[in-house]
Amino acid sequence: MVNTSTRRLIYVTSQDHAYTFGDMAQQLLAHGVSASTLSYEKLWGCKWLPRGTYVLTDFDRLSPVENEAAGRLHDHLQAVGLPVLNNPRHFRPCDSLLKALHAEGLNGFTCCLPAAGEWPQRYPVFLRTVAAHRGTLSDLLHDRAAAEAALGQAMKQGHPVRDLMFIEYAAEPQPDTGSFQKHAAFRIGGHIVRANTVNDVSWMAKKGAKGVASQAQYDTERAEMDAYPHHDYVMQVFEFAGLQFGRLDFGIVAGRPQAYEINTNPTMALSQTHPNAVRAETMELVKSRLASALAHVAQPVSRWPVFVPNLFKRRFIAGQRPRRF
Repeated sequence: MVNTSTRRLIYVTSQDHAYTFGDMAQQLLAHGVSASTLSYEKLWGCKWLPRGTYVLTDFDRLSPVENEAAGRLHDHLQAVGLPVLNNPRHFRPCDSLLKALHAEGLNGFTCCLPAAGEWPQRYPVFLRTVAAHRGTLSDLLHDRAAAEAALGQAMKQGHPVRDLMFIEYAAEPQPDTGSFQKHAAFRIGGHIVRANTVNDVSWMAKKGAKGVASQAQYDTERAEMDAYPHHDYVMQVFEFAGLQFGRLDFGIVAGRPQAYEINTNPTMALSQTHPNAVRAETMELVKSRLASALAHVAQPVSRWPVFVPNLFKRRFIAGQRPRRF
């Protein structure tokens, strides 16, 4: 018999990146939801799993064999009637996603893969890794000679060519401040939650810089928490990608959103303090709405655990032994 008072959410991530969930478990308790993280490394050896709503993440940090196993886990959880956000089989690495979004007309820029003999058709570009969100490896490159030099340097540093891509530059400075902005929004099931905007002096706009944003920008952020102009675009990108959970990072170029990447294991350990009162209010709203959206997808379940058959040792690549944990 289902105990309708029991709502549980299990956030599945790689072992070294469970920190992204932050104090969200504590936040969810206020909504009557018990939440916990579970690593793939531990999960592979389990015969029994707790019932709950599963959120599968971190696909770009899994090996192809582990992604296959995660896909079988997804199917098994659904077969026993448990809600699951994200099917690992739908996940596209960053390079594939950018190419597909460009072909679909959702982006005005694309990338190219030196491993496939591809070179940029327009400049500037920058070099970065494909997997694991390790960021850029170069500044802007303005011609073929600079691109070749950057690629050679990256390979000398130990980066395999299969994990490298050139991305066409798609950013522009703000007209009032000259700074750059990276926008972001979370999808949690049917909910889109606007995330904090990163304001930076660099076009990379990775961590942000103090004193860069204007009061007008903070006011715009706060207003968009109530009427988000990019809601439909964000949902369209997630639907195209086949993902129900994650964070989309994007920029605005010539008034049009440009998707950069989807992080399936986004940081939810968000600060709620800021010297600007409007920004602090926005940050608090982001965190509370994330908790509310996660609570909404967490369905009532029984207390009995789920038996997991031997899903993780079938159909492994010939000659490759599965990892033991």
